[in-house]
Amino acid sequence: MTDDRCNAAMPRKRSICISTVTRNRPVMLQNLLASYAAMRIPDDVHLHFLIIENNEEATLQAVVQHFRSQVPDISVQYEVESRLGIAFARNRALECALAGEHDLLTFADDDERVEPDWLVELLAERDRFDLDLVASPVRCAPIAPNASFAAQLVWAGLNRRNRRSEHKATLKRQNNEANRILLATGSWMGSLDFFRRTGLRFDNALGMAGGEDWRLCRHAWELGAKTGWTPLAIAYETVPLERLTFRYHFRRDRDNSAVEICAKLANCRKTTLLRVPGSIAGRVLKLCSYTIAAPFTRGEALIRVAACMGSITGICQGCFGKTSSHYRQTTGS
Repeated sequence: MTDDRCNAAMPRKRSICISTVTRNRPVMLQNLLASYAAMRIPDDVHLHFLIIENNEEATLQAVVQHFRSQVPDISVQYEVESRLGIAFARNRALECALAGEHDLLTFADDDERVEPDWLVELLAERDRFDLDLVASPVRCAPIAPNASFAAQLVWAGLNRRNRRSEHKATLKRQNNEANRILLATGSWMGSLDFFRRTGLRFDNALGMAGGEDWRLCRHAWELGAKTGWTPLAIAYETVPLERLTFRYHFRRDRDNSAVEICAKLANCRKTTLLRVPGSIAGRVLKLCSYTIAAPFTRGEALIRVAACMGSITGICQGCFGKTSSHYRQTTGS
């Protein structure tokens, strides 16, 4: 009788589903899973790992089995989402987490690794302000020293741009404006009660395009979500050499802009078309300023030049109904 009363008085541990979506990156995935195995587990928390392979068939049995041996006391769930598209895969993770009756869901990308206190810090920020969604920075992992000069230039510019964005987000947080930061799922935690209550999901209409995380964040704001950001939960992204080109950043922003303009046209065609000339003019002005600054910014302005040109191209393509298949081809290994 005494034991039963003691057990009844003990609070239930919160269950966190640590989710990863992956496609054609077994080596990178193993690096992420190794960092999961080494991370600190918050007090009074039960963990469940969830790996979603976005592929026509399962290919990661050996990788998953090795990870299970690294975390013998934690459950590991492996699912295949055969519909290609990052939104489909993220929604599969969300549905699995909801079906498992977990309390919280996290995402980190398969080309990342997380710091040992990543989960502790994400949870601490979520609890501090009772947030529905919270995210944190993803920094560029160091580039291989034998990379070409062009790749090192692009990496330096990308790293500089990322750290500048991180600094701006930190300032917003210090000014109590963290709820205005657009959250990406590269390092992210969400309260599953919010998704149960609202029915919010990632937008499957994006197909092979990206941008599903920013779109979800905007929709979450419309539904009254409390969102935040912490600089203390750090993840590092390994940038494959295929992405360390100006052409890649041109294509990425081209595709993102095409997707966004198509969505706006579907919602309000007339207003969107009226605003297109102003949007292009603003980007042309930015393009000029980035071009002037290029010799002084160690690659950052050059990346912005490529991205700005891609954005202008994407707006024009989107106006003619061309969408994106950015996710069809993966980079890295």
